[in-house]
Amino acid sequence: MAALLKPRGVRGWVVVAVVLTLAAGLALAGLSSRPEGVDHPRADGFLTVPVDPVGADLARGRQTLAGALSKVDEAAASGAAGIRMTADVRWLCPTPICDTAPLAPLVDRATASGLDVYVQVNSTPEWMDGRDRWYPPLGADVEAWAKLFGQFVGRYGTEVTGYEVWNEPNSEDFWRPGPDAGAYADLLKAVWSEVQKVDGEVALVGGVLSNNDLGYMAELDQALKARGGNPDNGYYYDLLGMHPYTGAEGIGYDPRTPAGSADVETETGIKDMTFLGIDRLRTQVAEDEGIWRDAVIGEFGYDTAPGNWYHVEEPRRAEYLATALRLAEGRRWIRSFAVYSYSDDPANGFSILGTPSEAAVRKAGLTRSHPPDVQRQLTG
Repeated sequence: MAALLKPRGVRGWVVVAVVLTLAAGLALAGLSSRPEGVDHPRADGFLTVPVDPVGADLARGRQTLAGALSKVDEAAASGAAGIRMTADVRWLCPTPICDTAPLAPLVDRATASGLDVYVQVNSTPEWMDGRDRWYPPLGADVEAWAKLFGQFVGRYGTEVTGYEVWNEPNSEDFWRPGPDAGAYADLLKAVWSEVQKVDGEVALVGGVLSNNDLGYMAELDQALKARGGNPDNGYYYDLLGMHPYTGAEGIGYDPRTPAGSADVETETGIKDMTFLGIDRLRTQVAEDEGIWRDAVIGEFGYDTAPGNWYHVEEPRRAEYLATALRLAEGRRWIRSFAVYSYSDDPANGFSILGTPSEAAVRKAGLTRSHPPDVQRQLTG
């Protein structure tokens, strides 16, 4: 069975950095309980907003320098925690030498304003594969793609809070012609190896999964282990990327729906279609890797267009999003939470701009009271 997917569209983000108390009683058979974490250096923000790099395509033209900087300033003035950008390799790397400059003014302004910066590096350049941006690099192209990734790390280093490696590799829309955990493991290892040479202090976000895909993640962990991944090298990544959309075709589920109550079978195994499946996914990773991972919820939302995946009408969507944020607030290991989407596109049913959902997200997102944890290796 093909992986369950949400509709394709413009990827607008609002990353909500949330903090959190570890749920009492969480322990794994044969593994130690999770040690207490340390304070994150920026504990007084909550929302992280999407900003397109200078020159990027928008629904109404291209991003200007003034427009991009104003978005960063608005984020800082609102009390947000940071900004999020996409480094589209197909656009920024028309040759093996990438143009990293379109991100520079935003990174500089954001860091000067005390904001976190998240960057997702994705797509395949046309000179590497002329078919489509979502045909991933394979074979010798894996090392070449990792070097492109390394150019962004070399330019920005730890000014970027987290670098995401690709987007939803468990989805046939974003890993064509279909998901391959072994191939993504090759990419993760190659990127990690390149980054160690460039700046080993940066944080890599791996997985970046569509839904709580337990089957794919189990295959990925096995593939990483077969390639030399272990707790000492972090299995070639630092933070677990999650996109825990909840629901099915034509319906979005209440985020309080119990984990395990909406499982579906895919070609790789079970996919938990509940929001609370985040606990189940993280627990499985801890069992397979011996590492308690902190996580980045890079996308989560509902579509108000009838008939589409994860459909929920207003004002219930506002209620569901606020509930999801409250649930995340009780999980200290969640570093950030992204609401999909803030795109300025009336045709995008996921967009929350100007809706009750936007107000609900901002209200919930500005109430953070505890800092998130850093990743800790299990000690037992």
